[in-house]
Amino acid sequence: MNRFLPFLILIFLLGLIAVATYNLNKQQDVKTSANNEEFGVHFVKSEIALPDFSLPNLNLGEEEFSKKDLRGKKYSLVNFFASWCATCRAEHEILLRLKNSGIVDMYGVAWRDIASNTQNYLQQYGNPFKKVANDAKGSLSQEAAIQAIPETWIVNEDGIVVWRFRGNLQDFSIEEIQSIVLE
Repeated sequence: MNRFLPFLILIFLLGLIAVATYNLNKQQDVKTSANNEEFGVHFVKSEIALPDFSLPNLNLGEEEFSKKDLRGKKYSLVNFFASWCATCRAEHEILLRLKNSGIVDMYGVAWRDIASNTQNYLQQYGNPFKKVANDAKGSLSQEAAIQAIPETWIVNEDGIVVWRFRGNLQDFSIEEIQSIVLE
């Protein structure tokens, strides 16, 4: 019996860890669904006050993208993307349709990308953005803890990210964006 005691203790501890992990995940699921009732798991409410920032425009010689671009409009959309990102390409058609709808000004941030690659990408697939910033070092994205792209923000006139969507936008995203910006 004494030689089995360490194994029994180990099994007991692993069981406790498994039960605790399950309960934490279950609580997190409840919190997430409670916070996102209005739009399911799509856009989630957020409150990220953007600092004053200035990023170089992808087209050299044109005015930089900064927080002042987002001021004076009820809402603006900011999309983080890259030419090397396959899921960004998957959402590109949605961004073009949003541009054609004209419901919101859209700004692009080329995240950790080479400027010439981004320019070629937008030239080949179309540019849905009013202005495109080059964030080669990911400095703006660090402010909001972006870990992967694509990511889309809806920013209010005070420069606060009020809704965010992680992942590639899809058909249902257009209706969600419309309901948010036209409220």
